[in-house]
Amino acid sequence: MKWIGPSSWLAAAVILAAGCAATAPTLERTSRGPSAEEFFVQQSVATNGRQPSFDEKRVWMNQMDDKVFKYVRDHPELEQTSRYTEFRFWRQVSPGSTPDEVKILLGEPREQTVDPALMSSLGEQHWVSLRTTAKEAWVYPLGWVVYFDDKKEVVDMLRKVSPLQVREE
Repeated sequence: MKWIGPSSWLAAAVILAAGCAATAPTLERTSRGPSAEEFFVQQSVATNGRQPSFDEKRVWMNQMDDKVFKYVRDHPELEQTSRYTEFRFWRQVSPGSTPDEVKILLGEPREQTVDPALMSSLGEQHWVSLRTTAKEAWVYPLGWVVYFDDKKEVVDMLRKVSPLQVREE
């Protein structure tokens, strides 16, 4: 029986290191932001260790409907914008969303910053193209960072994604 030589161990170590590097999360720029339902399910799993039940989801949907309908009623100009469908039906943050719309859908951010150095570190390689328009960043769970411009509208959204994560595009 032949023993594995040092070169075999080195090759195995290189393969293992390449495999680990391939699973490092990447920061993606996306045109479709996070959805309210995605955050609700994640919160339920984090809190209860399981997906929400049918009744829990129904109660949440009724509460979300009330919030969205009230906002649309108070802001009829939203119906004339391209983001109306994403807010009203898909319950998803989109470019042009206001801070109030984002808070209705996603809740309060974990962190808010106007510091360019911190926004740069959050934006990583995308900061070069963001720095001229992004004036504020909100950090949310699931790796999301939402950037606002000086008009207080969403200008960009980034998400940290693992290569092992299934994408719904």
